[in-house]
Amino acid sequence: MVLLAFAGCKKEEELNFDDRPEVRMNQSISELNTTLTSATNGWIGTMSTEAGGGYGFYMTFDGKNQIVQMIGDMTDASATTLTPSTYRVKANAGAELIFDTYNYISLLSDPNPASFGGATGTGLKSDVEFLFERSTADSLILTGKKYRQVLKMVKATAAQKTAYTSGGLKTTIDKIKTFFSASRYPYVDIVSGNATIKAGISINFTNNLAAGKRVNFTGVLADGKTVAGGASKFAFTISGAELVGNGLVYNGITFVRVIAKEDGSIAFIDVAGKEYIVKNSTSPLTPLFLLIGAGYANVAVPNATTYAGWGTEYVTRRADAANRMLTGGYNLRLEQILYTFNNVTKKLVIKVNMPQNATQYVGTLNYNYTRSDDGIFKFSYTGADGNGAIIYPFMQQLLAQRLDVDTFTVDYLVDPATGGLFGIFKSIEHPAFTFSGLLQ
Repeated sequence: MVLLAFAGCKKEEELNFDDRPEVRMNQSISELNTTLTSATNGWIGTMSTEAGGGYGFYMTFDGKNQIVQMIGDMTDASATTLTPSTYRVKANAGAELIFDTYNYISLLSDPNPASFGGATGTGLKSDVEFLFERSTADSLILTGKKYRQVLKMVKATAAQKTAYTSGGLKTTIDKIKTFFSASRYPYVDIVSGNATIKAGISINFTNNLAAGKRVNFTGVLADGKTVAGGASKFAFTISGAELVGNGLVYNGITFVRVIAKEDGSIAFIDVAGKEYIVKNSTSPLTPLFLLIGAGYANVAVPNATTYAGWGTEYVTRRADAANRMLTGGYNLRLEQILYTFNNVTKKLVIKVNMPQNATQYVGTLNYNYTRSDDGIFKFSYTGADGNGAIIYPFMQQLLAQRLDVDTFTVDYLVDPATGGLFGIFKSIEHPAFTFSGLLQ
């Protein structure tokens, strides 16, 4: 009888402290619904996309009608127009928030490149279904169901609500863009031991799939020869921008946000709350040849017939190579060319986007290179993969007749159209053969 009584007590204890899965799920769904609608002044949301940059939102949730009102930092229109759509909270692998009609978040996953410039079929690799992770008194964390990108939401204040709904997000975006467009070589000072080093800043405000909504720090460390770099995607907020994900790590310091100050200055803020005011240099802080393959791993030469920094001879030769690829029996189109440098191994990998009708192919070409102390590059072709071997003869005007035999210098170039930071390669032997690409 004693044993039976003990067993009965234990059973009651298990029922009290170990609820059934469906009970716990209902509690989770209730918590998410309650949390979403508890923010009287709405939510400030930031998240990254897997393939593109970071994006910022302002949202309010009407639980009774399942309506979400949203502002997003994608365009001038989305930053100023509060747009409604519907949402649901349901049970699946956990409590889920689902945006089930088209809105600004849906735009990031749109499979049609014409909608927002994403990749065909995958967009920027973002989600419209988010798993509920946890909440606190003033924040909510969700994770994209497929691409696992974190959507972080923080309750807005009454003042922030007023600012967002009266066009304040666009005002902040314009302020930051104007500041950096007027700063030729922006940087922040960082104390490193007994020295103060300068970290140069490059920031891309576009929605470009490969490089947009990203900020980079590059510079030479206190020893005077080690090149360091750090990068992060960012999302605009009413006060500036959040460096999404794990922030931007440079020289052991983690930067987490950018603020636009009342006096017109811009500052980066580290994880400890320390402020770093952005300054402007009249000349490059670090010669670009030191950063190629170190601070900047990639130079992305865009798909175009002509571009800022492209010399007349490069334009002509690229057009000839494109025609040879198209008419050479494979019907291939010459699109973006990505140059990836490794300053440790002194290897260059060139990846050529070469669609055939609706199918995307990539050809890979391999090089070794040397760099002199004064920044002169010499490239040596070492072979290619199957696709690269097919197109190498078609591209001889660019490769066998120029890249393989000439020597090159490299310098900075600010794209006058987008403000993006480019690297421009110039042939010493043929001055009209110059080409530029976005630094990544």
